[in-house]
Amino acid sequence: MSIGRWFKNIRFIYKLIVGYVIFAMLPMIIITGYNSQKTKNILLEESYRNMRQSMGQIGQNLDSSLEAYGTVIDILYTNQMFNGYLVKDYTNSDYWDMFSYIDNLLSSIMLVESNIAGISIYSSNTTLPSDNYYFFGEKGLDQEWLKAAVTSKGNPQVAGVITKGKKNYIAVERLLNYYHYSDVRNILLLRIDGSSFNEQMEITNSSQEIYWVNSQGKIMAASDKDTVGMGMESISEDWEDIPGEGKGAELEINGVTKVCTARKSLYGTRLIMMENQESLVEATRKVAREIITIFLISSAAMFLAIYFYSRWISGRVDKVVYAAKKLGDGQFDYLLKDMGKDEIGMIASAINTLNTEIQLLIAENYEKKLKIKSSEMNLLQEQINPHFLYNALSVISSMAMQEGGKKTMMSVRYLANFYRISLNKGKQVVSVQEEVELLQNYMKIQMLRFEDTVEISYEVDRKALAFRTIKLLLQPLVENAIHHGRKDEEQVLHIRVTAALTKDRLIFEVKDDGLGIEAEKLILLKKELKNSEEGYGLKNVDIRVKLNYGEQYGVRIDSTYGAGTCVRVEIPQVFS
Repeated sequence: MSIGRWFKNIRFIYKLIVGYVIFAMLPMIIITGYNSQKTKNILLEESYRNMRQSMGQIGQNLDSSLEAYGTVIDILYTNQMFNGYLVKDYTNSDYWDMFSYIDNLLSSIMLVESNIAGISIYSSNTTLPSDNYYFFGEKGLDQEWLKAAVTSKGNPQVAGVITKGKKNYIAVERLLNYYHYSDVRNILLLRIDGSSFNEQMEITNSSQEIYWVNSQGKIMAASDKDTVGMGMESISEDWEDIPGEGKGAELEINGVTKVCTARKSLYGTRLIMMENQESLVEATRKVAREIITIFLISSAAMFLAIYFYSRWISGRVDKVVYAAKKLGDGQFDYLLKDMGKDEIGMIASAINTLNTEIQLLIAENYEKKLKIKSSEMNLLQEQINPHFLYNALSVISSMAMQEGGKKTMMSVRYLANFYRISLNKGKQVVSVQEEVELLQNYMKIQMLRFEDTVEISYEVDRKALAFRTIKLLLQPLVENAIHHGRKDEEQVLHIRVTAALTKDRLIFEVKDDGLGIEAEKLILLKKELKNSEEGYGLKNVDIRVKLNYGEQYGVRIDSTYGAGTCVRVEIPQVFS
């Protein structure tokens, strides 16, 4: 069973309740869900905005610090004497002047920049003495750091974290390739106190995390100090997919959804900030819970109200339905009381009025109309027989005067056959075959009178013979054709009688080639089949057909003056 059919068949009270659920509760549920999602999106966007602002401030401070150390690196990077000492061949030379110069230079720098814990040079110059304080062999540098310095082509890089004891240092390196003295390769490395960077990572929101990551994905500083020196992949394998430039992403980290955003920083580093989404949606959930609670309470109250209201409405409708069933069962004495003046009350009042009127119609009109109809039918039937009997007896009387009695005997026999079929034990309905036989007996009498001046032919569909029709349908039409169609006493009148079946009708036609009907008179006949001697038979047939079968059936007449007339009678196909 389809939903539509089920809904049509359920009781009215349940229709009201279902309608309330669909048109009231469902929109509220949708609105609640939409508001929750909208609030979540607003809070998420607000979180991104706050994160970007916080990260922007931290990034500016971080870049300022890096720029200060970058200035130190630039000074050493462009110092010609400093670079000259580093590439010099000390195989046969004294290096005390070099050491004195570089020691004074680097000491003064570290004195000014107190966060620089050490400055080292890793050199491929094998003649340069390694003191393991300032000077180290190139092989002493971490190979990943060496590779990063070389591939950066002279740009500063944050290499990684150096841990000594419980203290962390940030290593910033640069390939000293400003002067190309020889094939000697020197890498400058600043060891900076990591606590200054970690202090900049401190944030007040406990649900947020921030990481400063170098180009190799190592954590240089973070709000969580325990993660310093670790790879960022230990926090999230998808950390590289976090977009920057004001955008954000949601990542699943250890079963917890976090909103993340990133910002580029100096020397190939990135700032990454994360916030637990649970803290963002908690406010949304709280509001949603409050809305749902209010919604459920109000829905329950409204449901009870609509239930009792529906019962009241349904009860009134049930009374009207019960009254309608009583009306359908023919019990017209059941009346509805105290139904009000609204639409339901108006329907109840209409049913009461209908019951009362039906009772009056039954009491006053029904039997009366049946009697009138029966009287009309009998009267119309009786009008035909005396009319024809008068003409038939006139014929018999004339012939009896002219000859000795043979034709008189035949006329009387034909007349007897005619009345045998016509009377038909008082029945008003005969078969088409009997109706045609009735007409044939009538025409035998007429042929005795008119002899060769009237010729009649029959075209009757054999399938139509078994159908039923009211009797004396064709005879008045043929009599009318003979009476009004003959042009003179000598000219032959041809009459053709047909009976045929269409889709749902039985059609009789009586067509002659006689005098025809004048145009003005034809208009009057078509308009009202005027009650006159000329139209007597046509009107009689038309009235009987309409009384028996309905107004959509009856007599149709078509005529051309001087060429003949065609009378068509349509009735329904009836077997019994």
